[in-house]
Amino acid sequence: MSTERKMLARKGFGYALIGLAVTSSLVACTSAARTDADGGPGDRPVVLAYQNQISTLDPIRADYAQTNFVDQALYDTLVTYDADNEIVGQLASEFVPSPDARSIQMTLRAATFHDGAPVTAEDVRYTLDRTAALGQGIAGQMTGYLGTTVTGPQSLTIELTEPNSLFLGALSKIYILNSALVKANEGTDRGQAYLAGHDAGSGPYFLAGPGGADTYTLTRFDDYWAGDAGRPASLVYRRIDESATQSAELKAGNIDVSFGLTNADAEALDGFSGVTVQSQPVNLQANIFFNVMNGPTANKAVRQAIQLAYDYTGGLATIRGGNGSIATGPLPGQFSCRPEMPAYGQDLRQAKKLLSDAGMSDLTLTMKFQPVFKEQEREATLLQSNLAQIGVTLDLEPIAYADYLSALKSPDSIPQMMLATDFAQYPDPGVMLVKTYKSDQVGTNKSGYINPTVDELLGRAAETSDAGARCDLYKQAQEDIRNDAVAVNMYTLGQTTAHSNRVTGVGPAVVGSGVWVPAIRVA
Repeated sequence: MSTERKMLARKGFGYALIGLAVTSSLVACTSAARTDADGGPGDRPVVLAYQNQISTLDPIRADYAQTNFVDQALYDTLVTYDADNEIVGQLASEFVPSPDARSIQMTLRAATFHDGAPVTAEDVRYTLDRTAALGQGIAGQMTGYLGTTVTGPQSLTIELTEPNSLFLGALSKIYILNSALVKANEGTDRGQAYLAGHDAGSGPYFLAGPGGADTYTLTRFDDYWAGDAGRPASLVYRRIDESATQSAELKAGNIDVSFGLTNADAEALDGFSGVTVQSQPVNLQANIFFNVMNGPTANKAVRQAIQLAYDYTGGLATIRGGNGSIATGPLPGQFSCRPEMPAYGQDLRQAKKLLSDAGMSDLTLTMKFQPVFKEQEREATLLQSNLAQIGVTLDLEPIAYADYLSALKSPDSIPQMMLATDFAQYPDPGVMLVKTYKSDQVGTNKSGYINPTVDELLGRAAETSDAGARCDLYKQAQEDIRNDAVAVNMYTLGQTTAHSNRVTGVGPAVVGSGVWVPAIRVA
């Protein structure tokens, strides 16, 4: 394999699929958005390939990977994360959470929207209030939002109904809107129809139009508060669903960035002149979740035996193409605040002993999986073969994801075993730990898991703004979760990216999935 192929220690998460094509009425912004009239190496657009249709550019749906891929270039958030998973300011020059984690004071930097209007505290208040009122998409990250008090043109206080140390990180997913522009086009749906195909942001690029179906053109905003003439003068997003087509277009020089390649296509492309292929670890982990409340999998020894039976090394190498790393616990390997724990491994002899000691013989289990993902189908078959080696019969049943989500509403309907991936909208350990393992998180607690000690640890973490203390609590919770054998944590997955050598800075999204577009530069 070429030495160009390497692992980048950054982050992201997996794809979300959405349905309808966006309209082509993508209207350009005002004269405040200027391009480089002098020409230069950045003049030829940088073309980025994406997969699956985009139904809206409204930032309320930034929980969708495709929407977020475009919006990260059009909009700014108040805060974001750096390469070390530390929260840093974006539009906020200062941010101070209260000691009781019930409020956040913020001061905004001098920044302008694409129409030349200044970004103000009122725009922040409007954006947060609108997000909470719509109650969809990214609003799910705003648990406990009470309101925003504007204390000056550039200063504000965000208030919460209860302590929530995760709220500051959640602001990395809330794109700030030009309130005057949206209000002028609000209609009866709080501007959703308007924002589906229009830009109301302050980001490094503005939306240029008109655009064609599944094609979006963005132009560099030279009045951006963190402007850089090294950024491409324009970006073109092209929808290309097939991995093989993306590969061919990259070879032909028709696109510059691809992050939808299969492992096979990436291997074939690796070493091609003028192209760099990278395997990027992201915050996405493959797991098998047990129903820990009912049936044979309520027995901890059974769960531990299944953990020991799976061929982690073989699955990662042959099914995932080695694109990832074997898991050590409930959180993907890219997260901070992970305790030192050994990687999982296969031990068939110990697995048999556990079942024998527990008096479990002639055991038949059922596991559901999503057949739309061919890797899952192969992993399910691999586990079936592994369990047969320890005398356990595993029946495999396909399930649609929507049906799986419905099944999570009650411990009685949670699948006995379920093959699924888990990810976080932003890289705070509490996001995954709370939603997946806290007992009151009905609908996202994939195992029906109840552990009062873990609940207490996660509750205490939510109530403190002390990052160090919170990290210690998260580590303790992870050790308890691993000891309880709640899931077969298989491996942290990687994302393959390829790009032409005319661009640099192609790396995983800071928050979200795919490529972090604002970092791309013309070589």
